[in-house]
Amino acid sequence: MAIGARIKQARMLRGFSQRDLAARLPVSDTTVSKYEREESLPDSAMLMDIADALDIDLSYFLRAPRVGSIEPAYRKLASMRKRDENALLERIRDWLERYLEVESILELGALGFSWPDGVPHRVASMEEVEQAAMDVRSAWDIGMDPIENLTERLEDHALRVGALPAPDSFDACAFEAQVDGGIPVIIVNEDWPGDRQRLNMAHELGHLVMDVQSGLDEEKACYRFGTAFLVPAPILISDVGRHRRQIRLRELQLLKQKYGVSMQALVYRMRDLDILSAHPARQWFRWFRQTGNHNEEPGEPVPREAPRRFERMVQHALAEALITERRAAELLGRDLDSLSEPVLT
Repeated sequence: MAIGARIKQARMLRGFSQRDLAARLPVSDTTVSKYEREESLPDSAMLMDIADALDIDLSYFLRAPRVGSIEPAYRKLASMRKRDENALLERIRDWLERYLEVESILELGALGFSWPDGVPHRVASMEEVEQAAMDVRSAWDIGMDPIENLTERLEDHALRVGALPAPDSFDACAFEAQVDGGIPVIIVNEDWPGDRQRLNMAHELGHLVMDVQSGLDEEKACYRFGTAFLVPAPILISDVGRHRRQIRLRELQLLKQKYGVSMQALVYRMRDLDILSAHPARQWFRWFRQTGNHNEEPGEPVPREAPRRFERMVQHALAEALITERRAAELLGRDLDSLSEPVLT
């Protein structure tokens, strides 16, 4: 990739305008614009100044391009400022390029990806959405048990999963990076509680595996897929019964810990499956809103999940002396001191 495009990406990653960057450099915003359009090129000293101004490692400008355009299926992005959206896109691009770079160092190019047979599932009804969720579980040999760690399950099947800092208006997104025939990627907001992260990931998986037909709301279909994937109907019915007149708070808390989804999502799930009728479900939703528990539910929270595959690969490369500690720190976006360990002889 040309230096000019890299400068623009780094500027957008930091959420800077050309004027913002110029204010941190001994040049005008016109000169910054020329750098980005490559009508003029910065010398090595200026490139170092740009890296310092953007608080980014100089290697960023020299890294080989691996990721082209990113076109995620966003949710809740309409409320984001354009500058925040651009910064998030470049943060995703930067993370994915570092991820793919360490795969290349380990010569894992053969670790490709293929969806199970039947994907994308053509769905035109919520019943077909439920079946699509069960089909993916079956193809991945998950069975009907609750999924203890969804992130690891997705990574085990070669999806690239990232948890990144993002504005509160961003939940998650999914897209296929056009690298080596297409790599599915799911990104979640690292700051959300574990139950919200898990449902967001399952929702985004729905975007990737389903072909939602016209007449069916895609967001509602993906939400239904997410809850069906995490809380399969047969096992939930086994836990709570086929029909319930009401359910208690403590029971919801226990179910939340079993399935790793919020109590509110569980009430929605029971309503979708006609386990609870509309009236008690509305009572619960009203209670969550009136008590303020719709934002932070009472009881023990579900722990956040953190993707581990990327760091494992970097540690692998470091242990085999394929990269230096400094390069490992750059790939992980960490301080060098955080990688210090005793050397075994």
